[in-house]
Amino acid sequence: MPKPNVTMQEIADRLGVSLKSVSLAVNGAGRLSQKTRERILQAAREMGYRPNFAARSLVTRRSCLIGVLLPYSNSSFFGDIMTGIEKKAHEHGFMLLLGNPAGGREELRSQILRFAERGVDGVAVYPSGAIREVTDELCSLGVPIVQVMNRLPELGRAAVMVDNEEAGRCAARHLLAVGHSRAGMLTHDRGGEEIAARRRGFVAGLGREIPCEECAIGIDAGYAAARKLLAAHPELTALFAASDLAALGALKAGLELGRRVPREFAVIGFDNLDVAGQQLIYPLTTLAQPKERIGELAGSMLINLLEGRDAGPVILEAPLIIRSTTAVSADRQ
Repeated sequence: MPKPNVTMQEIADRLGVSLKSVSLAVNGAGRLSQKTRERILQAAREMGYRPNFAARSLVTRRSCLIGVLLPYSNSSFFGDIMTGIEKKAHEHGFMLLLGNPAGGREELRSQILRFAERGVDGVAVYPSGAIREVTDELCSLGVPIVQVMNRLPELGRAAVMVDNEEAGRCAARHLLAVGHSRAGMLTHDRGGEEIAARRRGFVAGLGREIPCEECAIGIDAGYAAARKLLAAHPELTALFAASDLAALGALKAGLELGRRVPREFAVIGFDNLDVAGQQLIYPLTTLAQPKERIGELAGSMLINLLEGRDAGPVILEAPLIIRSTTAVSADRQ
């Protein structure tokens, strides 16, 4: 059974390391090798060490809180990113204070004021369109800011993103390789620069302009947009959607129109949501955003900034996951 009221000195004595090393490890501060830090934290967990956050805050002059502005409500996508941030935060003794940027400007200002009142040590944020209206308030917190999925220059250089443009090119190359050169796209142009980059890459990969239809991110919206696009351009044999949910709507539309998937109608999504791979008959081909990895890198980046180290943008790949909604088309068999 873990011993109650375990001290840092007892952890140090058990491992044969200095008290300072234990303090640095459990406080997520200073320069320790990753191996030593993990060894100390593992011993602390085994011995039942419980940090006194009030005392720690007096010593470190930190709140041990990281503010997070992600649209977490009903979103497995951002939930996975938050899981990654939380993992790295907890490794270094921080907790998360959550805010949802889905509200309007005044709601965002209220959440940022709450961050200020609680004295957060840093902020992780998805710079959505609404965030553009409160960048001054965010910067006025005077703490490190790390952006995920996109980057606004006014919020600094620290960001973790995927190469959306290259992912769009990858989608185009795959469709061309399986014989679907007559492709269109469902896009969410109001979704931010990352969505626009997917479209640019797809157009560049195909080498020509393409029929596009804008829609909201959702299955029903994707279905309605695909029906409209296919009615206007019946020659299309494939659609690339800027999100998995829109892609699933497009798949439904194609099947209702009697198109045989994937020979007569191929679909590619973006995100690799759980629901994309769990379709029983037509699991969705998609570009996979490494969601939890994005969160882990964002969390580590914040810790680095808090320890005085510089952090520039990190760009990750979004690998293609080939499933049942793409294959060699009928005229290539």
